[in-house]
Amino acid sequence: MVEGSEDLVIYGLIAILVAILLGPMLSRRIEENIGLYFLAMGSIAATISGSWSLSLVIDALLTPVSLHGLPIGIFQVVLVAGILFVKYGEIIERAIGKLATKYSVALIYAIMVFILGLASSVISVIVASVILVEIAVLLKLRRDQLVKVLIAGAYAVGAGAALTPIGEPLSTIAVAKLSAPPYNADFLFLFRLLWDYVIPIVAIFSIYSYYILRNSAKLTEKAVEDVEAVHVTYSSYKDAVERAVRIYIFIVALVILGHSMDPLVERFIIGLRPELLYIFGSISAAVDNATLVAAIISPELELHQIKSFLISLIISGGFLIPGNVPNIIISIRVGIKFKEWAKIALPMGVPVFIAAYIALFILNL
Repeated sequence: MVEGSEDLVIYGLIAILVAILLGPMLSRRIEENIGLYFLAMGSIAATISGSWSLSLVIDALLTPVSLHGLPIGIFQVVLVAGILFVKYGEIIERAIGKLATKYSVALIYAIMVFILGLASSVISVIVASVILVEIAVLLKLRRDQLVKVLIAGAYAVGAGAALTPIGEPLSTIAVAKLSAPPYNADFLFLFRLLWDYVIPIVAIFSIYSYYILRNSAKLTEKAVEDVEAVHVTYSSYKDAVERAVRIYIFIVALVILGHSMDPLVERFIIGLRPELLYIFGSISAAVDNATLVAAIISPELELHQIKSFLISLIISGGFLIPGNVPNIIISIRVGIKFKEWAKIALPMGVPVFIAAYIALFILNL
């Protein structure tokens, strides 16, 4: 390799990372076509880092349509759910309406967030996210409320999915990499390791959802317009197919991008002290967290390092749309833009991120 070429690769990848973060902020066209933009950035990053290979292409193409080796992926789940909710949405909406006559919308949604947050570790984060967003749309909330509670819900299901290896790729890879001595990780390893943080995180965002909606009155004319706008945008089978295709492209882009960032991870993150490793874990807001787990988690790490790094990824994955699968599903379903997500999600998640840091490294909990 030519002397200095490694540094050029690093500089190029840093430039790509900056472009990923700033591009959607600075350009509405990029923001409206964020999946294609990430695919372009991922392709450039793979070229710069020399990551292109047949296995990478196959992995990228198959990841959205497979889960744990089974032909059931995010693409099929989103597509089928979209079709079912188009067909049976009115029936489900009437059932929710009857339930809402007995209980407050705030209580219904908060309980749903908490249940789905924990259930996502069993039914998978994909299924939990689809149920969450489709039910939330049928609650007929004002759009500002809808966006806030869905982002809170995304944090909850993203965190809960980490408790078992079937919840999400992050947990699957972590258990696989820690299955060797000294940890001999089994199915409940992550539950035993993370429950004392994950369950409170799910509870926090469930309660936050309740407080967002607790003063919601009956539907105003403006609320009706907002809800109808959501339904018009996603009311046909064609929309359901297009939404699934957009999510497919986004996931392909993230797989390529994540693998392409390996040189950056190896240069700056591996070998850091736990405190700095926690902070650098926030890069998962823009880079696939499963890739970071694959690159960093190993049996050589101390248990406290593993725990703190995973918690960092779990929380910061909610900061931006690319950070986690629920974010992608929800943002595309409801039409939440990159800047809009960041504006709401960062003030919501950063205090939790800081609180977890204090608990882990100052209070040593």
